[in-house]
Amino acid sequence: MSIFAEIESLEQRVQQLLAQAGEYSSVDDFVGAYTQSILDALGGLSQRELAGLDLQQLVEDALEASADFINVNLAAEIQSGVNNVLAETATFYTARGLDIPDLAEAISRTEAVQELTELFTTNMAEMREELLNGTIDTLQSELAQGFLDRADLEDLIFQYTDGKAHYARTNARMIVSSYNRIGREEVRASAGLTHGFYYGDARVNTRPFCLRCIDKVFTIEQIEQMDNGQLSPVKIYAGGWNCIHSWLWVDPEWDEELKGKINSEPVVAEEADYLKLKLPKGDD
Repeated sequence: MSIFAEIESLEQRVQQLLAQAGEYSSVDDFVGAYTQSILDALGGLSQRELAGLDLQQLVEDALEASADFINVNLAAEIQSGVNNVLAETATFYTARGLDIPDLAEAISRTEAVQELTELFTTNMAEMREELLNGTIDTLQSELAQGFLDRADLEDLIFQYTDGKAHYARTNARMIVSSYNRIGREEVRASAGLTHGFYYGDARVNTRPFCLRCIDKVFTIEQIEQMDNGQLSPVKIYAGGWNCIHSWLWVDPEWDEELKGKINSEPVVAEEADYLKLKLPKGDD
């Protein structure tokens, strides 16, 4: 099997794992449990009781009742996704004869993963606050009508919560994807690899930055000069937010065809700096 066939196989497996990180069942379970908890709390209450209801406490209780689906189940699913993508990376490089460190342990000590953990924690806290306030607003709007249509309320709460659940799944995928990228950087540093192969397809919405890099091999010095205009460092985050492309650290001596893909052009052209993109474009 050629080196490019091996790279293709690796990246396809990683993409499958990342797709699964956007479909975690724990998040859907949270949506159902949270919605049901609120409906159960409202069940059988009289109009007078509904009028004097402490909505803040009711919603906080619902969040607490369904919290384990996020704090325990989602956390376990994310950890499983991280373990799987790191295992794929380790297998690829071990087959190349490299001595790979315990990636999970090595990553845990990096500044990048500490920043990532803080970002995830902040995003999930914001999501919780938005869910709390949005649900209260929904309940207040329904109760202001003077009666409670439970079927209508169930649909409204479910739809609003499901929207926030999508945000949770997006953040979970960000964690798994970022761990994969940071893990590869740890491999590069540990193995002393000095070249990066930019893997991925060109699509209609592919960023100019990525179009200039796809299917080429760059030195680490060249990569460290790059600026995607969004998210740094480029050696980890490639084209920026939601970029579907990735760096695979290589030794050009592994394959003559790989050696032939070494970039010979200036990293930033003098006549136009196509490597700088000020705003995210699309989902590439």
